Amino acid sequence: MRLFEDSLEPPPWATGAFVGDYFDPASGRLFLVARPSAQPALWAAYIEGAWLSYRQHGVESAVDYEHVRDGKLTSLFVAAVEFDGRVVGGARVQGPYTHVEQAYALQEWAGREGTDVLRRQIAQRLGDGVIEVKAVWVDNTVARHNELTTAMARIFVHAMTLSKVRYAFCTAASHAVPRWQSSGGVVSTDVAPVAYPDERYWTLPLWWDRQHVYQSVSGEQGRAILQETSQLHQRSSSMWHSVA
Repeated sequence: MRLFEDSLEPPPWATGAFVGDYFDPASGRLFLVARPSAQPALWAAYIEGAWLSYRQHGVESAVDYEHVRDGKLTSLFVAAVEFDGRVVGGARVQGPYTHVEQAYALQEWAGREGTDVLRRQIAQRLGDGVIEVKAVWVDNTVARHNELTTAMARIFVHAMTLSKVRYAFCTAASHAVPRWQSSGGVVSTDVAPVAYPDERYWTLPLWWDRQHVYQSVSGEQGRAILQETSQLHQRSSSMWHSVA
């Protein structure tokens, strides 16, 4: 498996088609949004990084690496990159879903208490558009780690905008919930939490509603979302040109 340190040659993703990009001055990273088929090298760096990051905590099974590595289940992904080309974080998006059983979260609940409620919640929202965000990670060794993690929370809002849907959801361990709430995520208290991917973690679902997201976002996060959204609409950054 290729590691980050093995990939410091000029970045292979410096040209080609991107869905969008934006620069976050707080973390000092460029965020690139692309489709796996359009940016296979960038996708490989992202998904391998996710596997390595989750492996550090013994939960690499949650990435479902062998099942998703070809990119076919991923409609969009976001990679946070250093200016030397190293990928230091990211997330991937599934959907918009057309039927409930596409949701990976149902596999996590696996028929346990809360499964039927979660299934109903997804079904009720399909008409307005639903995406699921998976495999969010950050390299814990990099500078400005906290700022980078804060920026990751904003990806959920951008994913809804780019996917043209009203709803996004993810599943998260309880310790990570405040991080995702900072960008408007709301815990579904109607769904019983489950032990996933193992008994060390209580996992819960969170929902984002694009029509109401700013009501629960802090002023600083809200301003950052607006600034980054403006960059995404321009489809360009100070360094790389991007095209849909």
